[in-house]
Amino acid sequence: MTESTGATLTRFASNPIVTPAQITYARATGAFNPGACIDHKSGRVVLLVCVYEAAIGRSSLALALSSDGEHIDEIWNRPAIGRDAPYEEWGVEDPRITWLADEQRYAITYTGYSPAGPRICLITTDDILAPERYVRHGPRVAGDNKNCVIFPEKVDGQYVILHRPMPCMVCVRVDSLESEWPFEGTTVLGPLEVSWRSSRVGAGAPPVRTSAGWLLPFHGATSIAEGNVYSMGWCVLDIDRPETVRYVSHDAALSPLASYEIEQQSIPQVDMANFATGVRVVFAQGLVERGEDLLVYYGAADVSIAGARVNKQALVAYIEHEISVGRSGVR
Repeated sequence: MTESTGATLTRFASNPIVTPAQITYARATGAFNPGACIDHKSGRVVLLVCVYEAAIGRSSLALALSSDGEHIDEIWNRPAIGRDAPYEEWGVEDPRITWLADEQRYAITYTGYSPAGPRICLITTDDILAPERYVRHGPRVAGDNKNCVIFPEKVDGQYVILHRPMPCMVCVRVDSLESEWPFEGTTVLGPLEVSWRSSRVGAGAPPVRTSAGWLLPFHGATSIAEGNVYSMGWCVLDIDRPETVRYVSHDAALSPLASYEIEQQSIPQVDMANFATGVRVVFAQGLVERGEDLLVYYGAADVSIAGARVNKQALVAYIEHEISVGRSGVR
């Protein structure tokens, strides 16, 4: 069995689906790195878009909505999450959204930037489309950190969280989201030399439950000397022991190849010195189920948002086959 059986990601024909030109409340040079979820009142796909406001060199988060998951119906003309707290003074970025069905609330993790450095922050709400109902809980983990996702279900009565103290993906459990989360945890995945994830890895979107385990996209990056190329792979964690990896992509599932995934011109939201061959970035942060498909939403070249789809059943069957024949990628 190979990924050509239907387990490959297919880019949306409409890509990129969000561009900086569609942002109306600021002169944006980036509208990228989206969190994603389903609004459980309307059934629409909701994207929380990172907007880089070029005039002030700061970021905010805006809401975009889609009825079919592939075409954007509307983008709000104001930030949903602005720089309102001291720990967000320099910007808010890289959101992930988890629907906690048992609690009927959403948990939004994001990076708050300030002179203290990047911090994992948390917002909870019972209405994703009502920013006035968002409750800020502030930084959750001590020290510099990014790329945090919360599992949609508790395991053994505890919340399961992945975060990324450089350069590895770490799993922790907590009794309450409102309490401080531990920095130390179980390392579930790290870089792999001479590969598409040779420098660092990080969780992409909150995972979905499958027969193979908890399935999530993750990003891997090469070193600056190798071009600092960001790609996406799949990771599967054990349902009952999410600290245990059952599968990890040997090859990238999605790498920057399309024109909108590669930016050769200088853009203010990145340090071009870190991208010697251009900004080559696929940075997945959103994953939703739509019909028989999984839809992946990702930042493209740190400029725009793109999407890709894969048949869920075909992908899980492929992964289970790879595990059964000893090609799980786990080391």
